[in-house]
Amino acid sequence: MKKPIKFCKNPNCQDEILDYKSSKREYCNDYCRNHHGHKRRTEYNLEFTNFKNGMTANYKVLKFLRDAGILGEKLERIIKMGFDPKYLPQKNIDNEFSPNIAYYIIKDIIFGLDPETDTIIFYSPKKLNNEK
Repeated sequence: MKKPIKFCKNPNCQDEILDYKSSKREYCNDYCRNHHGHKRRTEYNLEFTNFKNGMTANYKVLKFLRDAGILGEKLERIIKMGFDPKYLPQKNIDNEFSPNIAYYIIKDIIFGLDPETDTIIFYSPKKLNNEK
């Protein structure tokens, strides 16, 4: 009985699989199988990867401002520096800590977006710990 001709499922390869023991074989070698799986997982997790990269970029901008000693800055100016408001962590609301302003925490930086003045305000971690 003649074996049917099979082709590698890796879209970058698609070579003919000549010698195979099982009819279940889908890839010509381990490299193709692993590479195709890596591409599938990367496409599946693209949204999470983009969000993580955006959060990292935001953290770098905020850390630069905090290290420079700036406690409040207009949102427009921070956006020009590379901050992207669509990549913000979960919003926290605590009326005792910051009345009328939701605050966000990225690693060691605590900041709030004031909707009235359109500014970013930095808070110290000590204030958050003392209030709670």
